[in-house]
Amino acid sequence: MSKHGLFQITQKLFLRKGNMLLVMRDRKSGHGDLPGGRMNEDEFFENWMDSIQREILEELGSNVKISVNSEPLFVHKHRVEDGNLPCIIIGYSAELLAGEITLSDEHDFMDWVDVRSYDPSSLFSEYMLDAVNLYLKKYA
Repeated sequence: MSKHGLFQITQKLFLRKGNMLLVMRDRKSGHGDLPGGRMNEDEFFENWMDSIQREILEELGSNVKISVNSEPLFVHKHRVEDGNLPCIIIGYSAELLAGEITLSDEHDFMDWVDVRSYDPSSLFSEYMLDAVNLYLKKYA
C-alpha cells in the first residue's frame, strides 16, 4: 500500500522590468535562482501572497515596490537540494514598479536579462533551467 506524500512549496517570481527579467545566483549552491522561496508551515493556511511578500522583503530589500500577479503562471516539480525533499515550484509573473534591489546574503549575483535573447543554460541547471526555459518559451 502506498502512502500519501509530503511536499514543500516554493514560490518563485519571474520579475520583469519591461523586456528584462531578473536572474540571480544562489550563494550556497552556485546555481541560478529567481526571487522567492519555500513557504513556511505557518503560511500554508494564510494568504500565499503574504509568503511571497516576506520573500521579496528578505531577498530584494525594503526599497522596492513590486506588483505580483496572484494567478500562477505554472507549477513545476523539483527536489530541494537541502535534504533532497520533493517540492513544487509555483511560478508567478511580477513587475518592478519602483526602487532599487538590495540583494540579501542568500544571493551573490544578479542581472537583468533580455527575455527575447537570454540563454538561461549559462546560469541555471536542472529543474530551475526547465522552469526558466518554460517561462521564456511561453512569455518572452
